[in-house]
Amino acid sequence: MSDIILIYPKTGFDLGAAVAPPHSLLTIAAPLTKEGYKIKIIDQRVNPAWKQELRDELKSNPICVGISSMTGSQINFALEAASLVRTEAKNERMPIVWGGPHPSILPDETLANEFVDVVVMGEGDITFFELVKAIEKKDSFKNTNGIAFKENNKIIITPPRELLNMETLLPTPWDLLDIEKYIHSDFYLKRTNRTLDVGQTSRGCPYQCGFCCSATLRRRKWRDMSVKKAIDMIVSNVQKFNLNGIWLRDDNFYVNSERTKAICQGMIDAGLRIDWYSSGTRVDNFLRLPPEAIRTMKESGAHVLKFGAESGSNRILKLMIKDITVEQTFLANLKAKKWNIRPAFSFMAGFPTETFEEVNMTIEAMKRLVKDNPDAELESVCIYTPLPGTPMYSLALQHGLKPPKRLEDWSNWNFHEFTDERKNPWFNRKDRHALGNLTYISTTAFVMSNLIRTIHNPLLKTLAWIFILPLSKYFRFRFNHKLYRFVPELKIVSFLRKKFFEAK
Repeated sequence: MSDIILIYPKTGFDLGAAVAPPHSLLTIAAPLTKEGYKIKIIDQRVNPAWKQELRDELKSNPICVGISSMTGSQINFALEAASLVRTEAKNERMPIVWGGPHPSILPDETLANEFVDVVVMGEGDITFFELVKAIEKKDSFKNTNGIAFKENNKIIITPPRELLNMETLLPTPWDLLDIEKYIHSDFYLKRTNRTLDVGQTSRGCPYQCGFCCSATLRRRKWRDMSVKKAIDMIVSNVQKFNLNGIWLRDDNFYVNSERTKAICQGMIDAGLRIDWYSSGTRVDNFLRLPPEAIRTMKESGAHVLKFGAESGSNRILKLMIKDITVEQTFLANLKAKKWNIRPAFSFMAGFPTETFEEVNMTIEAMKRLVKDNPDAELESVCIYTPLPGTPMYSLALQHGLKPPKRLEDWSNWNFHEFTDERKNPWFNRKDRHALGNLTYISTTAFVMSNLIRTIHNPLLKTLAWIFILPLSKYFRFRFNHKLYRFVPELKIVSFLRKKFFEAK
């Protein structure tokens, strides 16, 4: 039985390649497994019987239970797990420890919930290890930096912990998972059938995009592991799991172009025959890449680049502190075409002061990208969701944002609940519906067909193809003609999403 239980809750959209390994739990488990602790990871996304498994594991009276959560739907499933722990645990005082972006940014509010005893703030690799030791020895938590906890009905926040030196990052304890549940045909790498998110070679991002909480959580500090360590990590995982595709989840893999080139050359020298991509690429960084760097990237298997284009309006790009222009996105698209690299572009809409004329500019920009480069891929037009800890959050508050006051009320704080007037008060109900329609239409038109390819279950995949392909073509027509104001048939799509992805 286990000394420590770690829980990764469902996110509300857990299908195919969207289910990546729970790296937030794996990184905090690594130091503990090295020390000899027995860790049990329970991933709600891949285990329908997670409740019974949790009950069984609690019988061993573990030291603590850790739960990771982002803002939005994941909180709902995290609270369900925490409630079960409180009910079933033999030791009523056994701490329930929360970590992840949301608790890190709002520790006081998170701790106000009865199912939260301690919050690990920021990177938990070392913090959680020290906290476990303190719990085990019944020491004061005050000596553990980087946490918040309740003591005598008061919330105590300890000094922040220094960010991790990436060269000290321990190997991923893959044996804690059934790894085959996380190896998929990939969303972007269409020639692969065994792609895995292998983790990070760097953390942090030096930029300050207004919608992103990385600037707060990682203080705009980009930290990289050595080229040798990165190559060793990539090569060992590819060989161990017989992969033909990988995803690097670095916040920004392309900050240092010389390092990027060196890692790519190392992959070539190791004789890897894989396709790969990373979380995201800035168009301005790509435009600065010299030909020899791009040539090396391609030879190593980087046939796809994900670009955060975000908007078709330069005013909105400036508002979100993106520090790029629409024209740069068009140029990057043409450069990718020249090098036979498939670009994938993400977009957002619904910012404070944004007009529907500017929303339609984004649609026109997306259409132009595909016209200029038929190999370009488009992602959903996501609705801007103001998140605490992001640079634009204060602007949202100035425009009437009324954020929740309780942890449980943050559980529907995501782009799906687009009629919630608290989140986007700068739009009226009719306009919020229009934006929500646009998100659903673009997701069905551009994303779902790629996602279906990655589903493991043959029957589910077949049924999905039958239903989704006609819808995809239909909604692509609606998107291209900006017919997103009145779409009553989306009620069915919304119902199915909630039925299959958010039902407990």
